[in-house]
Amino acid sequence: MNPIEFEILNGKMISIAEQMGELLKRSAYSPNIRERLDASCTVFSPQRELIAQAEHIPVHLGSMHIPLKTLEDFEEGDQIILNDPSMGGTHLPDITIYKPVYADSKLVGFVGTRAHHADIGGISPGSMPGSSQSIFQEGLIIPPVKIVRKGEVSKDVMSLILSNTRTPLERKGDLQAQISANNYGASKLVEFVETYGIKKYEEYMEHLKEYTRRIMNSRLENFPCETVSAEDYLEIGDSLVTIKTASWIDSKIRVDYTGTSPAVRENINAPLAVTLSATYFFFRTILGSDIPVNSEFYSFFDVRVPKNSILNPPPRYPVVGGNVETSQRIVDTLLLAYSKILFLPAQSHGSMNNIAFGNERFTYYETLGGGAGAFQNYNGEDGIHVYMTNTKNTPVEIIEAEYPLMVKEYRLREDSGGRGKWHGGAGIVRHYMALEDCTFTVISERRKICPRGARGGEPGAPGINILRRGDKEITLKSKDTAALRKGDEIIILTPGGGGFGKK
Repeated sequence: MNPIEFEILNGKMISIAEQMGELLKRSAYSPNIRERLDASCTVFSPQRELIAQAEHIPVHLGSMHIPLKTLEDFEEGDQIILNDPSMGGTHLPDITIYKPVYADSKLVGFVGTRAHHADIGGISPGSMPGSSQSIFQEGLIIPPVKIVRKGEVSKDVMSLILSNTRTPLERKGDLQAQISANNYGASKLVEFVETYGIKKYEEYMEHLKEYTRRIMNSRLENFPCETVSAEDYLEIGDSLVTIKTASWIDSKIRVDYTGTSPAVRENINAPLAVTLSATYFFFRTILGSDIPVNSEFYSFFDVRVPKNSILNPPPRYPVVGGNVETSQRIVDTLLLAYSKILFLPAQSHGSMNNIAFGNERFTYYETLGGGAGAFQNYNGEDGIHVYMTNTKNTPVEIIEAEYPLMVKEYRLREDSGGRGKWHGGAGIVRHYMALEDCTFTVISERRKICPRGARGGEPGAPGINILRRGDKEITLKSKDTAALRKGDEIIILTPGGGGFGKK
């Protein structure tokens, strides 16, 4: 295919996913999707292979092709919903909806949206319990089921979901926004096929594979072929669990997680789909962001993950923290390994710093940024999301207007970045006051083990979670749930990034 023609077609295809994301953002009810943009959009071929994605949330995008492979029962006008982590979901609050796309009664592809819903049931408001020991405590499990049949929303399926959430009106609005985004994406994909013809569409998809194959082969040929290994740790109460990796590159990218700790009855287990997403993300960052991400890119990976480990747990083990925290640590572990042979940055804050407030009337969920790791000629960014998340923050004005919460302080955390020739980025201080009785949950990491510096740089400061009740301050665990009274305050200090180079 003519290179200019290919670039035009590829840009148009990617823009379908980007426009879906824009529509989803503008029509969602919850601030978590509307303001933070905690959602992702994709386009697939008729063979269920990824063609294009918007640059949304890495932990979503790297696994959205997995559950699609299992779908068989569908027809024109249907949309299929699911969130089951054992089938390729990430954790229960992340709900995925797929729509098969037809042009002149012929299947020409699929579009999909995945969005984090602020509550899907479970034992604590926000569906992010700090101490869950089973997935059944984390919310409603949705197997693949048609939420739209021949263009009509299934009242039974919608009713079943809404009756299992504390905030049914908000959930209904967000689900309808996903359905609408899929409808829009489908219409744009049909328009693409009708404008250029089915043969040109098929030619484009084949050329996309071939182009991706060429650029990947070129990058891998010039990559060091040494085997590297490393291990890093996650926090459970007063103990640690291990992520261990060995990796090398030949004609494929080989990653072996043998030696990683067995699955635990804590919520840091990462579904296999999450482990793969984090692995894909790391290598895309070091091989080049100009590499298209599609099914051909994924074909270059040989990832071995021990069954029944924290990176591939048995069905129904708790996973809500594995999606948000363990995914970050997978990237950190690979970063440590490849820093032995490549010039790479220091570790970033390495946590999504998840917080949730709620009761039977409201649920508020957010992830907080921290300090990015420094690099040569580059001080780490302050107060930013890193690695597997790519969200914005919820503005203070929105929080205070829509929830019974007051934000007393929101600033950068001074001197939290690691020192070095180039210093790590600063973490964040976010200070809330509850204006009515509610439950608070935090799921975080790097409260004990600091983000490491690189090339002689010092580590970043660890995070701290504080509950203030009157004159008394209680330090919360990295993963914790607490009953708040009106007037109680929560103060979250997120970690800083590691420094780079000796000062």
